[in-house]
Amino acid sequence: MKNLYKSLMPILAGLLLFICIRLVTDVPNRQHYWTGNTSYFILVEIGTVILSSYLLIMVLHIWLRWNRKQKKGLWREYGGLFLLTTCWCIGTMFFSWGLNRRMLTLQDVAIPEVIAVLFVFLTYTFIRNQAVEKEYAEQRLLLEKIKNDQLQTELKFLKAQYHPHFLFNVLNTVYFQIEEQNQAPRHTLEILSDLLRYQLYHAGDKVAIQVEIDYLKRYISLCQLRCSERLQLHTSFDKSLKEQQICPLLFIPLVENAFKYVGGDFLIDLIMSLKESKIVFEIMNSKPLDRVYKSSKQGIGLDNLRRRLTLLYPDKHTLEIKDEADRFTVKLTIEADNI
Repeated sequence: MKNLYKSLMPILAGLLLFICIRLVTDVPNRQHYWTGNTSYFILVEIGTVILSSYLLIMVLHIWLRWNRKQKKGLWREYGGLFLLTTCWCIGTMFFSWGLNRRMLTLQDVAIPEVIAVLFVFLTYTFIRNQAVEKEYAEQRLLLEKIKNDQLQTELKFLKAQYHPHFLFNVLNTVYFQIEEQNQAPRHTLEILSDLLRYQLYHAGDKVAIQVEIDYLKRYISLCQLRCSERLQLHTSFDKSLKEQQICPLLFIPLVENAFKYVGGDFLIDLIMSLKESKIVFEIMNSKPLDRVYKSSKQGIGLDNLRRRLTLLYPDKHTLEIKDEADRFTVKLTIEADNI
């Protein structure tokens, strides 16, 4: 039905426009268009109007999409439409009367021009209103989906808080059960406790980027404890990254993946910098060459990160991933919020 409507709309619009022009032109002058002209002349005029209506409707949709994207203002939108309609009407009449080998007079042009402009304005306004209503409906659905996702995320976070609290208390118990001379396990538990404390109390609000960097450094030091001396770790944090505000725990999935899947040359490069008020986080890890690299395992963490970035930084971030033969590189750019 929708395709049928699109096919018949130009025909109906062309016939309606032709009838309106004939009524305004013939009735006041008491002329009889149907008896005063040959069948060939009538068919040429009606056929020309209908065919040009298809082109006009297509151009109206293109003009609407362009103006909705450019947002130039209604007066420019309808001003351009006026010029477009004027040219379309004159071109149609010249084509039709050229086929019928008749000359156009000023009256032949003026009345159809006025009627065509009014008719096209009404048609365009109808099409425009339909497009606006569709956009509003899509925006409402998107907002409802985002709100629902945020509520679900908050609910999952509240449910998950039980586990960090429980683990945090258990770690404190284990810490005091370890003898004081065993400094290595005590130090490991201290780092883990700091990480859990950060996740527990900074999971919702934005934090200064320096606080997030300190957390990353502690997390990296914990990951290094389970790595061999073969690991070549290079990190660089821009000193200008201090008070910029950012949502926490966005970089951890990338660091975790790098340590989890590093192989081959056992190389990890991590660079965090500030470029034009944007936080740029780049991390690269080498890949093992003697076996298939199971990049699918990274999918869950990266998918979750993409979803969080979409909710927290819509149109304010870029995430670039390069999966090469010997290395895996991720570049995350976020527009920082300054105090």
